[in-house]
Amino acid sequence: MADPYLYADIPVLKNKLDIRDEKVLDLVEAEQSRANMMLLYERGFSDFTPAGLCEIHRYLFGDIYDWAGEYRIINIEKREKLLAGRSVWYSNDEDIPRDLENAFQELLSQDWPQFSRQEFVRHLTTGFPKIWQVHPFREGNTRTLVMLMTFFVEHHGFYMDQELLAASSGYVRDSLVMASLDQFSEYEHLERILLDAVCDEPILYDESALEVTTPAEVQREKYKKYQTEKYVPQPHYQRED
Repeated sequence: MADPYLYADIPVLKNKLDIRDEKVLDLVEAEQSRANMMLLYERGFSDFTPAGLCEIHRYLFGDIYDWAGEYRIINIEKREKLLAGRSVWYSNDEDIPRDLENAFQELLSQDWPQFSRQEFVRHLTTGFPKIWQVHPFREGNTRTLVMLMTFFVEHHGFYMDQELLAASSGYVRDSLVMASLDQFSEYEHLERILLDAVCDEPILYDESALEVTTPAEVQREKYKKYQTEKYVPQPHYQRED
C-alpha cells in the first residue's frame, strides 16, 4: 500500500509549505515545532487524555501538516539501530483509540500526589512509554509525548529540565525505544535521564547558554553525559518473531 502521507513522486511528507526536500523539511519542522512548544508552555496545559495528546500534536505541527492532531491511518515501522534494524511494535492503526485509552487509564490510575520524587520518576518511566509505543501520529510522536510529560510533571508540583531533554533528544528517543519492548523492556535508561530532568526546584536558564542555577561543573556534566558515546543504551538482542 502506498503511503498517503508522502508525495507521489518523492518520499517526503506532504506539507503545507510544499517543501520537497527532506532535509529542509526536517529543519523547518524542528524550528517551527520548537517555537510552538515554547508558546504552548507559556499558555499552559492540563488535559491528560488522548484528546489532549491530539491537541498538543496539532499545536506543535499544525503549521506544517494538514493531518496534525489526527491519528495515522496506516501502520508504520521505524528501523532502530538498537534493535538490529527492527522496529518497535507500534499499535495497528485501527487499534490506536483503544490502546491510547488503556495507556492513559493506567497512567491516571496511579496516586501521583503520594509519591516522592524518585517514586514519581519511576512511575513516569513505566507509564509514558506505553503512550509512546502506540505512536498515534504519522510523525512527531516523541516531541508530543515529551511536551505532555513536561506538563504532567509540573502539574504535580515538580519541574522539568526541558533544555536537558532537548539537548539529549537522541538519548531520550533511544531510551523510549528500550522501554517499549513489551516483556523485554529496559526502563533504566529512561529513568536515569528523568532523575536528572525532574527537579524539586524551578530551573532558571541563562538565555545565552545552557546554564542554570546549579554549580557550573555539575551542570556541564549533567548536559554532556547523555551525549557522549560512553553513555547510551546498548543494542538490544534480537527478538524472535
